[in-house]
Formats: sequence, C-alpha cells, structure tokens
Amino acid sequence: MIRLPKYPKFANGDQARRIAEISARANLDLASFSARSCVITGSNGKGGTAAMTASILREAGRNVGLFTSPHLFEINERFARDGAPISDADLDHHWRRTESAIDAWLADNPGEAVGGFEFLFLVAASAFEACDACVWEAGIGGRRDVTRFVRTPLAAIVSLDLEHTSLLGDTLEAIALDKADVIAPNGRLLLGQSAAPHAAAIQAHRPDLTLEIVAPRDWPSPLTGPHQANNAALAARLASLMSDANEASIAKGVARVRWPGRLEAISRDPAIVIDVGHTPAAIAGALQGFLAMHGATPNVLVVGASADKDASGALAILAPAFPRIVATRARHKGRDPAAIAALAAAANPRAEVAIAPDVAAARAAALARAEAGAIYVAGGLFLAAEMKALVEGRDPGALAFF
Repeated sequence: MIRLPKYPKFANGDQARRIAEISARANLDLASFSARSCVITGSNGKGGTAAMTASILREAGRNVGLFTSPHLFEINERFARDGAPISDADLDHHWRRTESAIDAWLADNPGEAVGGFEFLFLVAASAFEACDACVWEAGIGGRRDVTRFVRTPLAAIVSLDLEHTSLLGDTLEAIALDKADVIAPNGRLLLGQSAAPHAAAIQAHRPDLTLEIVAPRDWPSPLTGPHQANNAALAARLASLMSDANEASIAKGVARVRWPGRLEAISRDPAIVIDVGHTPAAIAGALQGFLAMHGATPNVLVVGASADKDASGALAILAPAFPRIVATRARHKGRDPAAIAALAAAANPRAEVAIAPDVAAARAAALARAEAGAIYVAGGLFLAAEMKALVEGRDPGALAFF
C-alpha cells in the first residue's frame, strides 16, 4: 500500500505524556506488551536479528508480531504477523484507528505535535494486540526511541558503530549508553560482539540491569555475511528467553528467515546482489560477504549515496574491490552521480568508472560491463530498492519512503 504518515518524522515535547494519552484514546494497553516483547537495537544488523528472532518464535509455536523499519517497497512490510506483511485492509483499519486517536488528541492539545515514527509504533501496537510474542526493532538509539514504551525487560544491542552522532554522541560508549536506555528497569540486556567491550560502562550507567554477553554462533541460513553469526546467536537467545524454543526450532527458524535487501541475490544470470547498508561497518561487513560469495572475479560495482550520508567513507571501502564501477543516484535523496564517480576514482585510480544518471541507466551500464562477473549494488536502501524494483518489473517511480 503506497501510504505514508501525514505527521513529521520527529516531534519535540513530552513524548511519554503524548504516547500515554494517545494510546489511552485508542484503547491500546501498551503495558500488556511488556511481558511478551523484546526490543532489538544497535547500529547494524538489528533488522536481521529481529527477523531471525521472529522466525524462531514462529517455529516455537508463537503467534508473532514483528515491527521493523524502513521498508523496501510498501509500508505494510513494517508490520509483519507470522512472517508476512499485514494486508492492505488490516493496515487501513489500524491506520485509521491510530490516526483518529492522534487527531482527536491534537485537537485537544493545540500547539502540540506527534512524530511520524510514534504514529507507526502505535499502528504496530494496534496490529499486534492479539499476538502472543512481539519483536520490536528500535529506530534511532534507545533513550529517545518510541519502542521503549513497550517497557520490556528484555532487549539486545546487536552492534555499535558511529552513527547519528549529533543525537547519540560522538563515541561508541556514548552511543552504547543511549541504546541501553531502550530497556525497562531491572531487565536483561543482551550484548553482541561489538557491544560487549562497553559492558562495564553500560553497567555503571544502568546498575539495575542484568547484562549478558552473547558469543557468535553459526546456523545454516539464507542470510550471508560474517556478521550473521553474531545476529543469529542473539536471536536464538532472545527467542529462548521468550519461549520454549529448542535447538531444532532455532535451527529451523534461522534457516527459514527472510530479510530482503541484505546481501540479497535478485538475479542469477547475471548475478546481481543488493545490500542496503550505509554505515562503514555495515558496508565493510556486507562487502566481505559479497566477496565470499563471488570471489575476486571482475565484478562490477553499482554505487550511490544519499545526500546526508558519508559517501567518501563508503567509497573508500567499496571502490578498491572493483575494477569496474558505475556511479548513479536513487530518486529519493540521491547524491549527484558525478560527485560519486569522483570519489570512486580517488579511492581506486585503476578502476574504470562510468556515470549513469539514474538506476535504470546504471543497470544497463553494469550489464554491459559484467562479462563473467557479478554486479554488486551498494550505497543504501533507496538505491537497492530501485534496482530490485527494476529487476522485478516494478515501477521505481512508484516507490515512496518515509
């Protein structure tokens, strides 16, 4: 369903008060989610970890709601029940219910505002009322993130990277402390591999918490990349704490997980792989996974970046691995492809660098240069979504993002 919130992304003011008052108007009991939920936060990998957790819980016999962001094609993807996005009819019902409660609250509170992410969270709560297990992917951080209002005593920090530093802090420790505040008092907080070194700082900041460092462990999975052992181990532990998941249900859940856009092969002949990562750690990890899949053959990189992201850092990681590079831009927030090409040439002076004005032209240019190699599409979600839309015969111009 092509539909986006009518509210701005973020709103100032007393978020706790407005969430409590709006949920009461909508007759939503947020407190009921506490014992049946987990929240997953982190810089990279939290969506995949959330998807694996939900998949394992389904194999353990639970009726699962999964809240994630962003979406690739349709906003329904953010609200999944038992492994599938909710239907247009269901989304319409929960959308209208939530919108009515917010608009009534705004009418009684002139000068106030509600954030779009708050709205989407409340839509998810409405959609998941009947679920006996709920997995919530946090957005930015934890201290300010709306998912903290499920007040769950179970959460995980999947990974840490320098991201949203103006909001979260300019050190990994500061970011860790912010993300730790997504969990309710006296809860259990699981820490992934890159979060583990900050355990002492987190414990000093939140002495009420029980911290648990989870070691990476591999299970066979359709999700590829070296980081998946970290994500799978966290998902397995979360699901085990929320259900009677055993080794068999864990293995089945990990094996059956679906998480589009993350090192996803969208074509076989020629091979085209997309990845939505945009932070340095995410880009480096995904590239390592791609090279493990396709080796050092003469592959082609299709690359772009959003105007608000670190294109120079991304190209410094990506460009040296490819002899042929096509610089392009996505419709949504895409940076000038000539600027991307210049950064690519600086990062790899030996590469053949071409410029394509849009993703359709980039696809054609990459296919002409692929020969026996694979095509790797990297630089963020918007570029990946457009390329996947083209390959599937969809209209990239119909994509809408929030």
